Amino acid sequence: MWAWGPLNNAPARDGICRMTDACLSGSEGTLLCGGGVPDGAHYEKGFFYEPTVVADLPDDSELLNTEVFGPVLPVISADSLDDAIRIANSTRYGLGASVWTRDIKTAMTASSQLDAGVVWVNQHLRLPPRMCRLGGMKASGTGRENGSGAFEPYLRSKTVLVKA
Repeated sequence: MWAWGPLNNAPARDGICRMTDACLSGSEGTLLCGGGVPDGAHYEKGFFYEPTVVADLPDDSELLNTEVFGPVLPVISADSLDDAIRIANSTRYGLGASVWTRDIKTAMTASSQLDAGVVWVNQHLRLPPRMCRLGGMKASGTGRENGSGAFEPYLRSKTVLVKA
């Protein structure tokens, strides 16, 4: 029994391996944990990759500038809230973001300034089915999911004006 879930397919898992290996072999970052396919993770059992944390990445690192869609967490230091928001907004993507703080004012300030379709505060990836529309900003996908607004792309609306 694996303690983590598989990725969707072999190319997804292999792409994450390639990105992580390239960063670490080029001395771009510091591996804090994980970083590979677990022993015994054969293709017939799923496409597994260890939960991975990498720190000390340069601003142009592929792990920071790609939507990885896998269990890889790059850790970035910031000198202030403004610096953290600048770093987060510097990517061309904006699907989701998390703000972790005990200060509600900080949470609201960061949430309003982050260029992301969803901003979680003190949590991540919780998606209640009836929540408002979920979708990204910038180059992070098109369309919206969840909520009543998610039906709009599937509907054909028509306006009929009648003069009696």
